[in-house]
Amino acid sequence: GKCVRLYQGLKGTEKIYYEDSFEAIEFWINKGANRIHFIDLDGAWGSDINKMLFKNIIKKVSNKLKIQVGGGIRDIESVLELIKIGVDRIILGTIAIKDPKIIQKLVKMIGSNKIIIAIDYHSEKIAIQGWTKLSNKNPFSFGKEVEKMGARFILFSSIKADGTLSGPDFQNIRKMIKTVKKASIYVAGGIRNTDDLDKLKEIGVKGVVIGKAFYEQTIPFSIIKNSKYDDENIFKED
Repeated sequence: GKCVRLYQGLKGTEKIYYEDSFEAIEFWINKGANRIHFIDLDGAWGSDINKMLFKNIIKKVSNKLKIQVGGGIRDIESVLELIKIGVDRIILGTIAIKDPKIIQKLVKMIGSNKIIIAIDYHSEKIAIQGWTKLSNKNPFSFGKEVEKMGARFILFSSIKADGTLSGPDFQNIRKMIKTVKKASIYVAGGIRNTDDLDKLKEIGVKGVVIGKAFYEQTIPFSIIKNSKYDDENIFKED
């Protein structure tokens, strides 16, 4: 599969950075990355998740970095299979929104450390099915709900800011941090420079997903590796 970035998650806006995902992963390994955030867009948009691709990737890199995977994970069996082949954390979106009790089940089965709940929002509604539809769920009330179900990590993503390098949605991020008391809030969308990282850290964000800012070099990865930032909580998007 190709390594691409989208603009606001829209199909047809793909910008290809690598023709082969393995090339991208090798690039990040050589840079000294500890963790990669991997979204299967085909899976998110309706195809079956590419378990064989992940299996091959993990065979090559499991001793070098950790991989967290999302996109098209629609049942408990897929989660367990991905964990079995060596995926470190599973990102759950649509499946958790449609059936939040699945979070409770998975926490009991594999532990809260293995699950990230994705709350991808636009206009105070959560998007589902690869951001192609808006649900009726409010991101903040859902944040509270998943926390009660035992979620330890929430990835809060602004669709409007995604892929734009226009800055994070600080207003809603602050609101989510005030709403959710125990779970760690991770953030994606719009991050453009180290000032954004400093501000996010200051308001209580525990980690971030960075894609475009690394590929377009508005944040040099060397700054992350050689500074106050904890690389384990800066996820490289592939």
